[in-house]
Amino acid sequence: MSNRANLLFIGLPGSGKTTFLAALWHVLSDRSSATTLKLTKLSGDRTYLNQITKQWRECSQVPRTNLQTEQIVVLHLEGVGFGAFDLSIPDLAGEAFKQQLTDRRMSRHHDTFVKEATGVMLFLHPDVQKGTQLTVARQLEATLPGSQTAEATSANAVPNTWSADMLPHQAKLVELLQFILERTQRKLRVAVVVSAWDLVESLGTSPHGVIARELPLLQQFLEANDDLLDHAIFGVSAQGGDITIAEEKQTLLELDDALKRIKVRQDQETSQDITKPIAWLLGGG
Repeated sequence: MSNRANLLFIGLPGSGKTTFLAALWHVLSDRSSATTLKLTKLSGDRTYLNQITKQWRECSQVPRTNLQTEQIVVLHLEGVGFGAFDLSIPDLAGEAFKQQLTDRRMSRHHDTFVKEATGVMLFLHPDVQKGTQLTVARQLEATLPGSQTAEATSANAVPNTWSADMLPHQAKLVELLQFILERTQRKLRVAVVVSAWDLVESLGTSPHGVIARELPLLQQFLEANDDLLDHAIFGVSAQGGDITIAEEKQTLLELDDALKRIKVRQDQETSQDITKPIAWLLGGG
C-alpha cells in the first residue's frame, strides 16, 4: 500500500470521535497491547493528543472538538501486510458536520479532507437512554395530521417551524455520507462505529444487528450503495462504561490497566484492539 493514508472521522456532536482518538493514542503510545497496527516513531507536537488522553485515563469527559480547536493528527504506523506508513486524521468538530446539514455547504478545507480521504469512519452514539426507534416513531406519529394523538392535542398545539435539527438521527447520518460520496471520485471504505458499545451490548446482538434494529434507513443506504462504498460495522467501547455514574467511574479507575476498559466488537468477535476499524479501512480484514 502507499506510504500515506488519509482517514476522515465524521459524526455529529457527541458521537465519540475525540474519545476514540484519545483511547487510540493511549494504546499506540503504551505499546504493550497486541494490536493490528503499531506506532513506529514519535514526531511533531503531541500536546493535543497527550491532553485528551490524560483526560481519558482519568475518566474525565474528553472535551468535544469545536470549530476553533480542530486538529490534524499524523501517526507513524506499521502492521503486517501494511508496511510502514503515515496516517493523517483530522479531528473535525461535530458542529461542522451539523452545519453541513443546516446550511447545505462545507468549508473549503473540509472539502479538501473529503476529496483526499482514503477511508471514512462514521461515528454514532446509541443514546439508548434518550429513546429508541420505537419512541422516535411515536413522536413522529404524534405530529402527523390525522393521527389520534395529534387530534387529541391539536387544540392546544403551537405550530412548529421545521428545521434540519428535527431530522431523525439516521437521516442526518445518511445525509453526511451523501455529502462525501458527491465530493469523491472513487469507491470508499466506510467503517461505521457504534460508540459506547457498553450501553447496548446487553441487547445480545452484534453491531450490525443494532444498526438493523435501530437505524434501518442507514443500513439500507449502506447496502443499496455497495457500488460506491464498502462498509463494515464495529461496536467500540472506548471509555469502558458510563463515567457520569460515580460507581461506574470508580470501578474503571480501579482497574490495574486502563487498556482493559477498551472493547471492540465486529460480528461475533470481541477484542481490545482499537486499531481494527482503522486496519479494515486500510484494506485489512
